[in-house]
Amino acid sequence: MGMMPESQTSIELPVFDIGQSQPFDPSSLSSLLLACKEWGFFHITNHGISMDLFKKLKSLSNSLFCLPSVSKLKVGPSSSLRTYTPHFIASPFFESFRVSGPDFFTSAQSSAEVVFNHPNSEFR
Repeated sequence: MGMMPESQTSIELPVFDIGQSQPFDPSSLSSLLLACKEWGFFHITNHGISMDLFKKLKSLSNSLFCLPSVSKLKVGPSSSLRTYTPHFIASPFFESFRVSGPDFFTSAQSSAEVVFNHPNSEFR
């Protein structure tokens, strides 16, 4: 296998350990801002989210994004909820669902009820 040319340097993704008992200090917030500006993403460690919850969230996300476009557009730009952004509006590769405050649960539940045509207890 080839070696990396000496002129190239190894760059590491910014990592933030939030499992520490102390809140973010100003220098950590500056580092987070810099990571967002320069990278657009970062790695968070010790966040306390269980693997079971992660797997459930991933499964629910997959089931939601795999729905037919006609179902997702029920909460799209032309609906009163406007919580779905189709991939062709933002980018050919990007689509999203969003929730609105101040009551995020009600916002998400309303969208789920419309998309699935019934209340979905999994989205709570």
